[in-house]
Amino acid sequence: MANNVNDYNEKKIVGVFDTEQEASRAIGQLQSRGIPSSEISVITRDRDELRTISEETGTKAPEGVATGAATGGVVGGVAGLLAGIGALAIPGIGPILAAGPIAATLTGAAVGAGAGGLVGGLVGLGIPEDDARQYETYVDQGKILVLVDSADHHRDVYDIFRTNRSLNADRYRTYDDTVADTRTDAYTDTRRNL
Repeated sequence: MANNVNDYNEKKIVGVFDTEQEASRAIGQLQSRGIPSSEISVITRDRDELRTISEETGTKAPEGVATGAATGGVVGGVAGLLAGIGALAIPGIGPILAAGPIAATLTGAAVGAGAGGLVGGLVGLGIPEDDARQYETYVDQGKILVLVDSADHHRDVYDIFRTNRSLNADRYRTYDDTVADTRTDAYTDTRRNL
Protein backbone atom coordinates (compact mmCIF):
# COMPACT_ATOMS: atom_id res chain seq x y z
CA MET A 1 0.00 0.00 0.00
CA ALA A 2 1.37 3.40 -0.97
CA ASN A 3 1.77 6.15 1.57
CA ASN A 4 3.32 8.95 -0.47
CA VAL A 5 0.89 11.65 -1.62
CA ASN A 6 2.36 11.32 -5.12
CA ASP A 7 1.13 7.72 -5.26
CA TYR A 8 -2.47 8.87 -5.06
CA ASN A 9 -4.64 9.24 -8.13
CA GLU A 10 -7.14 12.06 -7.76
CA LYS A 11 -10.45 10.67 -8.95
CA LYS A 12 -13.60 12.40 -7.78
CA ILE A 13 -14.43 16.07 -7.47
CA VAL A 14 -17.92 16.77 -6.13
CA GLY A 15 -19.80 20.06 -6.30
CA VAL A 16 -23.22 20.83 -4.82
CA PHE A 17 -25.51 23.32 -6.55
CA ASP A 18 -28.77 24.94 -5.45
CA THR A 19 -30.25 25.37 -8.92
CA GLU A 20 -30.44 23.67 -12.27
CA GLN A 21 -29.11 26.85 -13.88
CA GLU A 22 -25.97 26.88 -11.74
CA ALA A 23 -25.30 23.20 -12.39
CA SER A 24 -25.97 23.51 -16.14
CA ARG A 25 -23.75 26.57 -16.44
CA ALA A 26 -20.95 24.78 -14.58
CA ILE A 27 -21.25 21.73 -16.82
CA GLY A 28 -21.15 23.87 -19.97
CA GLN A 29 -18.00 25.58 -18.70
CA LEU A 30 -16.41 22.25 -17.79
CA GLN A 31 -16.97 21.05 -21.33
CA SER A 32 -15.66 24.29 -22.84
CA ARG A 33 -12.41 23.75 -20.90
CA GLY A 34 -11.99 20.35 -22.49
CA ILE A 35 -13.49 18.08 -19.86
CA PRO A 36 -15.40 15.41 -21.78
CA SER A 37 -18.97 14.40 -20.97
CA SER A 38 -17.64 10.95 -20.14
CA GLU A 39 -16.07 12.46 -17.00
CA ILE A 40 -19.12 14.46 -15.81
CA SER A 41 -22.04 13.04 -13.81
CA VAL A 42 -25.14 14.53 -12.19
CA ILE A 43 -27.33 13.33 -9.31
CA THR A 44 -30.70 14.96 -8.59
CA ARG A 45 -34.20 14.17 -7.35
CA ASP A 46 -36.04 16.09 -10.04
CA ARG A 47 -36.53 14.35 -13.40
CA ASP A 48 -37.06 17.65 -15.24
CA GLU A 49 -33.79 18.99 -13.86
CA LEU A 50 -32.07 15.78 -14.88
CA ARG A 51 -33.48 16.00 -18.38
CA THR A 52 -32.20 19.56 -18.82
CA ILE A 53 -28.85 18.89 -17.20
CA SER A 54 -28.32 15.58 -18.97
CA GLU A 55 -28.53 17.43 -22.27
CA GLU A 56 -25.63 19.57 -21.01
CA THR A 57 -23.56 16.46 -20.27
CA GLY A 58 -24.43 14.92 -23.62
CA THR A 59 -26.42 12.09 -22.03
CA LYS A 60 -29.94 11.89 -23.38
CA ALA A 61 -32.61 10.84 -20.91
CA PRO A 62 -35.22 8.69 -22.58
CA GLU A 63 -38.71 9.78 -21.56
CA GLY A 64 -39.68 6.34 -20.33
CA VAL A 65 -36.76 5.96 -17.95
CA ALA A 66 -37.14 9.40 -16.40
CA THR A 67 -40.90 9.06 -16.10
CA GLY A 68 -40.74 5.55 -14.67
CA ALA A 69 -38.31 6.60 -11.97
CA ALA A 70 -40.30 9.70 -11.08
CA THR A 71 -43.55 7.78 -10.73
CA GLY A 72 -42.20 5.19 -8.36
CA GLY A 73 -41.29 2.55 -10.94
CA VAL A 74 -38.04 1.97 -9.08
CA VAL A 75 -38.13 -1.06 -6.82
CA GLY A 76 -35.57 -2.45 -4.40
CA GLY A 77 -33.09 0.41 -4.78
CA VAL A 78 -32.18 -0.36 -8.38
CA ALA A 79 -33.82 0.52 -11.67
CA GLY A 80 -33.10 -0.36 -15.22
CA LEU A 81 -30.27 1.55 -16.80
CA LEU A 82 -30.58 2.90 -20.29
CA ALA A 83 -28.55 5.51 -22.16
CA GLY A 84 -26.61 6.62 -19.11
CA ILE A 85 -29.58 7.17 -16.81
CA GLY A 86 -29.89 5.34 -13.51
CA ALA A 87 -32.40 5.53 -10.71
CA LEU A 88 -32.39 4.54 -7.06
CA ALA A 89 -35.22 4.56 -4.53
CA ILE A 90 -33.86 6.03 -1.31
CA PRO A 91 -35.89 5.35 1.84
CA GLY A 92 -37.01 8.65 3.32
CA ILE A 93 -35.98 10.56 0.19
CA GLY A 94 -37.71 8.76 -2.65
CA PRO A 95 -36.40 8.30 -6.16
CA ILE A 96 -33.19 9.95 -7.27
CA LEU A 97 -31.80 10.05 -10.76
CA ALA A 98 -28.24 9.99 -12.03
CA ALA A 99 -26.90 10.91 -15.47
CA GLY A 100 -23.49 10.37 -16.96
CA PRO A 101 -20.95 7.67 -16.23
CA ILE A 102 -21.94 7.50 -12.57
CA ALA A 103 -25.38 6.08 -13.43
CA ALA A 104 -24.26 2.46 -13.85
CA THR A 105 -21.46 2.75 -11.34
CA LEU A 106 -23.67 4.23 -8.62
CA THR A 107 -26.38 1.61 -8.86
CA GLY A 108 -23.82 -1.21 -9.05
CA ALA A 109 -21.84 0.18 -6.12
CA ALA A 110 -24.98 0.62 -4.02
CA VAL A 111 -25.92 -3.00 -4.59
CA GLY A 112 -22.38 -4.27 -4.04
CA ALA A 113 -21.80 -2.21 -0.92
CA GLY A 114 -24.84 -3.68 0.76
CA ALA A 115 -25.52 -0.31 2.36
CA GLY A 116 -28.04 0.48 -0.33
CA GLY A 117 -29.15 3.81 -1.61
CA LEU A 118 -27.11 6.85 -2.39
CA VAL A 119 -24.78 6.58 0.63
CA GLY A 120 -23.82 3.01 -0.25
CA GLY A 121 -23.26 3.94 -3.87
CA LEU A 122 -21.07 6.92 -3.05
CA VAL A 123 -19.08 4.96 -0.49
CA GLY A 124 -18.59 2.29 -3.14
CA LEU A 125 -17.13 5.00 -5.38
CA GLY A 126 -14.54 5.93 -2.75
CA ILE A 127 -16.27 8.80 -0.98
CA PRO A 128 -16.03 8.64 2.83
CA GLU A 129 -19.27 7.64 4.55
CA ASP A 130 -19.71 10.88 6.51
CA ASP A 131 -19.42 12.90 3.32
CA ALA A 132 -21.71 10.50 1.45
CA ARG A 133 -24.35 11.03 4.14
CA GLN A 134 -24.01 14.81 3.75
CA TYR A 135 -24.44 14.47 -0.03
CA GLU A 136 -27.56 12.38 0.54
CA THR A 137 -28.89 15.20 2.76
CA TYR A 138 -28.15 17.73 0.02
CA VAL A 139 -30.03 15.61 -2.53
CA ASP A 140 -32.92 15.21 -0.08
CA GLN A 141 -33.03 19.03 0.15
CA GLY A 142 -33.37 19.22 -3.64
CA LYS A 143 -29.80 20.21 -4.40
CA ILE A 144 -27.88 18.92 -7.42
CA LEU A 145 -24.60 17.03 -7.22
CA VAL A 146 -22.12 17.36 -10.09
CA LEU A 147 -19.27 14.87 -10.00
CA VAL A 148 -16.18 15.11 -12.17
CA ASP A 149 -13.88 12.12 -12.52
CA SER A 150 -10.72 13.76 -13.80
CA ALA A 151 -7.19 13.89 -12.47
CA ASP A 152 -6.04 16.21 -15.27
CA HIS A 153 -8.38 19.18 -14.81
CA HIS A 154 -8.85 19.60 -11.06
CA ARG A 155 -7.84 23.28 -10.92
CA ASP A 156 -10.27 24.14 -13.72
CA VAL A 157 -13.04 22.20 -12.00
CA TYR A 158 -12.56 24.10 -8.72
CA ASP A 159 -12.52 27.45 -10.50
CA ILE A 160 -15.70 26.58 -12.40
CA PHE A 161 -17.48 25.25 -9.31
CA ARG A 162 -16.56 28.37 -7.32
CA THR A 163 -17.64 30.71 -10.14
CA ASN A 164 -21.01 28.95 -10.37
CA ARG A 165 -21.71 29.08 -6.63
CA SER A 166 -21.09 25.49 -5.62
CA LEU A 167 -21.87 25.08 -1.94
CA ASN A 168 -18.69 23.04 -1.70
CA ALA A 169 -16.16 21.29 -3.88
CA ASP A 170 -14.57 18.22 -2.38
CA ARG A 171 -12.11 15.87 -3.97
CA TYR A 172 -11.26 12.30 -3.19
CA ARG A 173 -8.08 10.51 -4.17
CA THR A 174 -7.62 6.78 -4.22
CA TYR A 175 -4.66 4.49 -4.58
CA ASP A 176 -4.78 0.82 -5.41
CA ASP A 177 -8.11 -0.41 -4.05
CA THR A 178 -7.87 1.55 -0.79
CA VAL A 179 -9.79 4.77 -0.27
CA ALA A 180 -8.17 7.77 1.37
CA ASP A 181 -10.11 10.74 2.70
CA THR A 182 -8.03 13.61 1.41
CA ARG A 183 -10.70 16.24 1.30
CA THR A 184 -9.27 19.72 1.39
CA ASP A 185 -10.69 23.18 1.19
CA ALA A 186 -11.05 23.35 -2.56
CA TYR A 187 -10.78 27.08 -2.66
CA THR A 188 -7.59 27.47 -0.62
CA ASP A 189 -6.05 24.15 -1.68
CA THR A 190 -3.88 23.26 1.28
CA ARG A 191 -2.71 20.01 -0.28
CA ARG A 192 1.01 19.52 -0.88
CA ASN A 193 2.62 18.36 -4.12
CA LEU A 194 0.05 19.63 -6.60
